Order: sequence, then structure tokens, then C-alpha cells
Amino acid sequence: MSRLTTWGIACLASTIVSTSVANAQERAPVPRQVLTAKAVLIANGASESYGADSYFRLTKYDGGPNRAYDSFYSAVESWGHYQLVGETADADLVLVVRFTNPVVDRQRDRGADESGLVYDPQLNLAINDPKTGLTLWAITEHIEPGGDRAEANQRFDDAVVRLADDLKRLVLHPDLSLAVDNPPPGAIATARREQRERHAGAGLLLGFAVGGIVALSEGGHDPCADLGNFNGCVASSRRQAKNQVITSLGAALAGALIGWAWPVSY
Repeated sequence: MSRLTTWGIACLASTIVSTSVANAQERAPVPRQVLTAKAVLIANGASESYGADSYFRLTKYDGGPNRAYDSFYSAVESWGHYQLVGETADADLVLVVRFTNPVVDRQRDRGADESGLVYDPQLNLAINDPKTGLTLWAITEHIEPGGDRAEANQRFDDAVVRLADDLKRLVLHPDLSLAVDNPPPGAIATARREQRERHAGAGLLLGFAVGGIVALSEGGHDPCADLGNFNGCVASSRRQAKNQVITSLGAALAGALIGWAWPVSY
């Protein structure tokens, strides 16, 4: 057997082993305690508070700091899968739900408040061992931004539903839950919007350049053929400049619209 053949077989074997190890690491098992629990205690992990004067301005959510706990408790109770208990001594698991609204960026753009801070409101669920307090599993659902208070409240309710669905999927279909790797809600829309903005910017520049070339070619004649007619030369120059500007701006706008409408993928 030649050295080249031996080297090729070794590389192939190494690739297979590496892939197998990677796949095994990607599908690490869910702790059995999470899958077999019958009785749970749902605990209120509290919420970030900013003071009465700024809480609603920053969150736009009604219901106060206990809203996440109340809503999630109701969702799990309606599911009927668990026996809900009131003490850790009677619980197989403790489900700690918490609302948080961390600052993730600072800019003057959509999603930023007056200070330029960009928040990422989210619901966090920690699935804990009642005896040790150790977190066995954690789930996070991001809350999509809403344009007004009514829409923000609906987005909050939608995140609670998704959080409860995540728990159901984890318990009833753990393999499916491990295989799912969806980006946070709104991430795809944001990525697509950013792609469209880049396309629109490129179309704007390209359209402006093409429009300028067309305008120059159409108005390439000498606006001042008769040097003795000064007023006529000035008027002709102004008309030509105006036409060039209108043509360039029109082409730039058309380019931006075409760029925005250009298909995007994520």
C-alpha cells in the first residue's frame, strides 16, 4: 500500500471519528430528572425593576413585575402534565421563571430608547433540582418588540406561550427539542431587513451613478454655443443642470427601490 493511500485512509478515518464525536456532543442527553418529574413547584424569579417612574416606559408591559410568573403558572396549569405543589419537599423539580430586560447595544436606531440603549426583553426559565438548587436545564424566549403598548403586551403573551411550548417539547419530545435550533423571534426579520437596507444602499449608489452618466450623455451638447447670448447661455445651463439632477435622483430612487425589493435569504 502506498504512502498516499495510507495517508488518505487515515484522513478519512479521522474525519469519520471527528464527525461522530461532534454529533455525539451536539446531542448530549437531557437530565432524566427533567423527563420523569411528576410534581413541580413553580417559583417566581422576580423581574428587573426600574422604579415606578420608568418601569412602564422601558418595558411597555402591563401587569407589573409578577406578570411573567402569573402567565407562565397559568400556562403550565392549563397543560395539566404536572401536579403543582407549594413546597420544595413535595416537588420533583422547581421551575423558576423570570423576566429580564438587559441592555444589548447602544445606538440611535429602531428599538432604542431616548438614551440610545437597545434592550432585549426576554423570559428565562430555570429547571432546578429542589434538593440541591442546581439548575438542570434552562430555556430562554426573547420577546419581540412592539410598536405600541397593545402590541408589546401581545408580544409578551406570545413569548409566554412559546416558553410553555418549549417546556412541553423538552419533556415530551427531548430529541426534537435538542434538534431545534431556531434563532430568537425577530432575528430573521432583522437580518432580512438589514440585507434589504444594504441592497437598497447599493442600488441607490448604482442608480445615482447610472443616472448621472445618462444625464451627461443626454445633455452633452454645449449649452453656450452662442457666446454673444449670455442670458441664453445661463438659462440653458440651468435647464441642463436641473435635468441632470432630476435624472440622477430619479435613477437613484429607482435603484434603491429595486435593491429593497431584491430577494433576500437567511
